[in-house]
Amino acid sequence: MSTTSTPQVSRLDTAECWRLLEGERFGRLALVGDGGLPDIFPVNFIAHEGAVYMRTAPDVKVARITAHPLAAFEVDGTDEVTQWSVVLRGAASRVLDEVEIARSGVTRLVTWSPRQKPYVIKVNASTVTGRRFARTAEYTPPLHERTHRDGTPTQARLVAPREDEAGPHRAGRPDPIPAVRPH
Repeated sequence: MSTTSTPQVSRLDTAECWRLLEGERFGRLALVGDGGLPDIFPVNFIAHEGAVYMRTAPDVKVARITAHPLAAFEVDGTDEVTQWSVVLRGAASRVLDEVEIARSGVTRLVTWSPRQKPYVIKVNASTVTGRRFARTAEYTPPLHERTHRDGTPTQARLVAPREDEAGPHRAGRPDPIPAVRPH
């Protein structure tokens, strides 16, 4: 499952990154915005053959990928004992080929937004990286997991990492992993 690890963080191999991507339907698309500043868009997506596909309205995303096709895409999640994050980087483009659109499955994707979404965008992966984080004793679960014994929700709180957790495993970016989908 992981290729490199510390007690708190493990890097995910390519196959595990794609397994996690394929199991999710909500992520974040990062594009170059006005003045070169990044913009992040929450999107529903589907992973298919080394790329992520999403539908969009005729809005700013289409204009942004035309002007600046480099993009990043992030998805994250939790399980019983860990949290994880997968980041895909590559070129974004509008998909016009009806056969590719049909094969990707993006037309069957249910989106959260009620807007009409006639365009399909694809981010073709050049790299994909992922990390899994062990939950610590200080871990605070997401709101949907927080309840008292009687079932009533608890209050949210943020927990900062302890000073002794700020070691070399937290510095710098993870090394890119080639995004070739295993067969």
